[in-house]
Amino acid sequence: AARRRWASDVQLVVNGRPSEVADGTTLLALIEQLGLRPGSVVVELDGHALLRSELDGVVLRDGQRLELVRAVAGG
Repeated sequence: AARRRWASDVQLVVNGRPSEVADGTTLLALIEQLGLRPGSVVVELDGHALLRSELDGVVLRDGQRLELVRAVAGG
């Protein structure tokens, strides 16, 4: 059965997988919804790396592509 898409849904691709968020969702909110800590995630939005200070100012839009990589300390 086909899923109904509401006008307020935003379609994204996150780490190669189709995803859907509510219209008006910020990148920071998405990161938190995914259970990630914003300070430990490297973010690429449509091929451009973002600074941590930029995460909260980005409102997600239809068709954007995100790569979220969790930074892991180790030795």
